[in-house]
Amino acid sequence: MLTMLERRRFPRTKVFKGAKIILANRPTVNCIVRNLGNHGACLHLPSTADLPAEFDLSFDTGLTLRKCRVAWQTITNVGVSFEDPAAR
Repeated sequence: MLTMLERRRFPRTKVFKGAKIILANRPTVNCIVRNLGNHGACLHLPSTADLPAEFDLSFDTGLTLRKCRVAWQTITNVGVSFEDPAAR
C-alpha cells in the first residue's frame, strides 16, 4: 500500500462541505471543501482553469469570507492557504 507523505506544517481534517468561491466582477463558483484546517483547505470544483491566484471563500453564502491564496492546483482541485486576518 502506497501512503502519501504529509508535508503540511499544520494538520487538516477531512470534510465534505459545500462552499462558494467569490470572485471580483464574476459569478460565484460552487466548490466542495475536501479538507480544512486553520491555515488552509483543499477545494474540489469543476475546473480550476480560470481561477485567480487570490479569491474569497464563503462557507455561509457570503456572510463571512476567508481570503485565500492558491498554493497548488490540478485540473479540478486547488490547495489554498488562508490569509491571516490580522495581516490586513
